Amino acid sequence: GSSKADCEASAEAREARKRRNEEESLRLLYVGLTRARDRLIVGGRFAANRKLENIRAWWGPLDEAVRALGDAVRTIEGPHGVIRRYGPDPQAHPRAAAVAGQAVTTPPWLAVAAVDEAAARVLSPSRMGGIEAQPAPSPLARSGPGGTLGRFRRGDLIHRLLERLPDIAIDDRPDVASRLLSRERDLTDDQRAEMIAAAMEVLADARFAPVFGPGSRPEVALTGRVNGAAVSGRMDRLVITPERVLVVDYKTNRPAPERIEEADPSYVLQLAVYVSILGQIYPDRPVEAALVWTDGPRLMAVPRPLMDAALMR
Repeated sequence: GSSKADCEASAEAREARKRRNEEESLRLLYVGLTRARDRLIVGGRFAANRKLENIRAWWGPLDEAVRALGDAVRTIEGPHGVIRRYGPDPQAHPRAAAVAGQAVTTPPWLAVAAVDEAAARVLSPSRMGGIEAQPAPSPLARSGPGGTLGRFRRGDLIHRLLERLPDIAIDDRPDVASRLLSRERDLTDDQRAEMIAAAMEVLADARFAPVFGPGSRPEVALTGRVNGAAVSGRMDRLVITPERVLVVDYKTNRPAPERIEEADPSYVLQLAVYVSILGQIYPDRPVEAALVWTDGPRLMAVPRPLMDAALMR
């Protein structure tokens, strides 16, 4: 509105805004003035009914600076009005004569098609060998009328609990887990209770203490090259200590396999890729891999020979 209706507070706010705008205008003027290398041309456009002496912002300080130069500034009638010039007049350079009829020799490689580089294709670790994981159907998956829990939901939600709960105080974990899953409106109370119990059982197992202890991080992105291909993935849990590096992947299949040889080959390949890249990053310490099965729960180490064989397929 009009400044005539301002109270004391609004008048101060209006004046503060005006100062900020002027300061920003001067900052931009400084940026423009200091970027010129050979010649600086400054122009502006104003409303016809405005008087130049009433225009501040960038124009006022610049006009004062030019006036202070006195006779060193020349007034020239240009094609679009009067201009003021300081310094030598610009010199027109003769146009270079075009070279006519001169043959241009191109190098032979210019006619060769570019090679399709493997680096241009970034692969997922579990699909490097053409193997795609086949997720096991969850016992909680419902079908038919009212069935909204897909076969991926249970695994995704337990992953989320295992990602967030380790940093929560032990006594507070049940309440935090309940609040996290309460946002999933399509779950039944039994489904929420089962998933919370599965996550809590993993976190309470002493065998998994290193996985969730100091030096461990959840959901770590990893990018590198394996067998000449660019690979990008995300590790469920990464443990880095001065003695070793451990990468862990959570699996929610039920029932869980008894032996690593019975696990989905894509799981082994995925960890093999992570271990290969981590070995390049940490060549000074052993890199190990393990699967955490929430059914059991069970911590299953993945032997290095098995991972090496997966990469050679």
